[in-house]
Amino acid sequence: MRKLVILIIMLATGLWAHDLWFAKAQDGSLILRYGHITHAHGGKKNITYNMTNVKEVLGFNQRGEKVNLKVENAYPLKIKNPPYAVMVVFSTGYWTKTVEGEKNLPKDSVEMPLHSWLSYEYVKYINRWSESFKNPLTDKLEVTPLQDITKVKKGDKVTFLVTLNKRPLKGVVVAYNGKPRGMTDEKGRINIRIREKGIQLISATYKEEGDGKKCDEIIHTATLNWEVK
Repeated sequence: MRKLVILIIMLATGLWAHDLWFAKAQDGSLILRYGHITHAHGGKKNITYNMTNVKEVLGFNQRGEKVNLKVENAYPLKIKNPPYAVMVVFSTGYWTKTVEGEKNLPKDSVEMPLHSWLSYEYVKYINRWSESFKNPLTDKLEVTPLQDITKVKKGDKVTFLVTLNKRPLKGVVVAYNGKPRGMTDEKGRINIRIREKGIQLISATYKEEGDGKKCDEIIHTATLNWEVK
């Protein structure tokens, strides 16, 4: 029974999906990467993405207010002189599973569709800490730390909040570096122990019903990204 529950959680988190994260360059710039960074995944670490997949790039100051960013509109996405926090909205569009395999098209554009979905990924990188970051910064699906994660060390336990439209979400599966760690409680919270140094990915996945015409479901995946030294 325990193995069945774990398998269901793994499937719910999209454990074999691609990772989306920020890597810090030597000059302090943030570079958006896509591929397989976590140990739970196999495959190529860095996968080239189309810049049209980047739907929105947001920057935030210490008060949690949006600020202008200096962004190079070329692959890979690079943010120079990043502020306190940044967020990217990323989507590869509609996908439909057919008898001939998966196609990057909406359900109503293929023959004999079996299942279709539209996915959105949101990755938030905290560059410098502010008490404002204990609250969600947007109305999107978001993972928020409830303590200063820039001071967190390997072995520490951290409480995270998962929200949509800035409201807590109960029963959402949360993964740490690609591995499911449980579900959020009634207050949308979950405690996770930091087990590794380096780039950290705390991810939550939430699904909602699609329009039935172009897709059967819409999958939202939010990732909180920072570095533990």
